[in-house]
Amino acid sequence: MMKYLLGGLLALSLVLNVFLWNRLSSQSSNQLKRAQEIANEIHELQRQNQERQSTQASAPSSANPDTRELARLRNEVGQLRKQAGDATTLRAQAAEAAQLRAQLATATQNLAEAENGLAQAVKLSPEEMQQLKTDAHASLCVNNLKQISVAARMWATDNQNLFPPDLISLKDELQSPKVLFCPADTVNIPVTKWSQLTASSISYRLLNANGNISDPTKVLLNCPIHGHVALSDGSVQRQ
Repeated sequence: MMKYLLGGLLALSLVLNVFLWNRLSSQSSNQLKRAQEIANEIHELQRQNQERQSTQASAPSSANPDTRELARLRNEVGQLRKQAGDATTLRAQAAEAAQLRAQLATATQNLAEAENGLAQAVKLSPEEMQQLKTDAHASLCVNNLKQISVAARMWATDNQNLFPPDLISLKDELQSPKVLFCPADTVNIPVTKWSQLTASSISYRLLNANGNISDPTKVLLNCPIHGHVALSDGSVQRQ
C-alpha cells in the first residue's frame, strides 16, 4: 500500500513539475518577447534621434545660401540709403545754388539800376540834385516817424495803454537812437548810444505824451522840419 502511495506521489510530483516548467517557459517566452519589443523601440528612438541630429547638423549648410542672400540684400539697402542721402544733399545744394543765382541776378539788376540812376544824376542840374536829396530825406523821415509811433504803441501796451512821457523812454523798443533824428536836421547831430542822447537834441516832438491810445486820430508826434505827423494809431501822414 505504501508502495502504491509513494508511486502516486511521484507521479503527482512529476505532473506538477511539468506544469510548472511549462508555465515558466511560457512566462519566459512572453518576457523575452516583451524585452525584444522594448529593445526594438529603443533602437527606433536612437535611429530617429540620429536622423534629427543629422538634420540639425546639415541645416546651417543649407541655410548658408539664404544667409548670403540676406547679407547681399542688406548691403544693397545700405548702398541705396547712402545714395538717397547723397541725392538729398545734392538737391539741397542745387536749391541753395539756385537761390544764390537768383540773389546774384537781383543784385546785378539793382546795381545796373543804381548805375543808371547815377548816370542820370550826373546829368541833373544842382537844383534837381537838391530836390532829389530833399525827397530822399522826406521819405527817410516818414520811415523814422513810422518806427517811433509803432515803438510808442508797444510801450503803451506794457504801461496801461498810455504813451511814454518822452521819446527817450523808447530805448527798449527802438534799435538805435539814430531813428530820433530827421535826416534833414542840420542842427542836431545824430548819436549812436542812448547814453549820449538828450531830450533837446531829438529832432521830433512828442505831442501826446502820457496820452491814451484810445483816440487813434490824435497826433502822437511830428517833424518840425518836414511837417510830417504820426497819429496815435501808428499811421503817418506825409506833408
